Amino acid sequence: MSSWQGILRKDLRVEFRTRYGVSAVIMFLLITVAVILYSTPGEQLQPSILSALLWISLFFGAMTGLARSFVSEEERGTALLLRIYANGESVFIGKLVYNLALMLALAISAVLFFEFFFTRDFHIRDWPAFSVQLALGAIGIAAVSTILSALISRASQKGALLPILALPVLMPLVIATTDATRIALEVSNAIENTQGDLLILVSFDVAMVLVSYVLFDVIWRD
Repeated sequence: MSSWQGILRKDLRVEFRTRYGVSAVIMFLLITVAVILYSTPGEQLQPSILSALLWISLFFGAMTGLARSFVSEEERGTALLLRIYANGESVFIGKLVYNLALMLALAISAVLFFEFFFTRDFHIRDWPAFSVQLALGAIGIAAVSTILSALISRASQKGALLPILALPVLMPLVIATTDATRIALEVSNAIENTQGDLLILVSFDVAMVLVSYVLFDVIWRD
């Protein structure tokens, strides 16, 4: 049986060879930032607006890049081999870690883009609080994208289904992260003011990872 490390290495090799996922999310981020700059020339953007724009970019960027974690296996015809030679636990963990790595790369890139293009308005006043909520948000999005990608991998309209299914599930996470990001942009002691949001994020992440882990084998095999 293949281990999750082997599946992770396979996905990373494929990504470094094709660069589809990274290229797609980077281009999406650049287009998003360009549209925002064109739509708000010279305007001062409030932290509440910037935090919402950041997480909208992260959500749709994730839907662009993370959707193919299982879809690509079906398209290449390698999904059957995975079902034969790897157990569901290894496949889930390997894909989850890969999606998390891609999501963290997306999140870091988005923050760098926002800091560069919105230098006047995007000032992170509490980096520890901001980093914690960014990591928790990335974990939640990666977990939801992994299980939903496996669910839709055999559907005919794969690309359109993931955002439709993911948005209602991720709504609590997006609301909490948007509020936590706004606070981190406004005050220097954000960790004290974001405890409620961080608790929601931790609870969401734990619940989604556990539920996905339990249900994955049934979804993957059937």
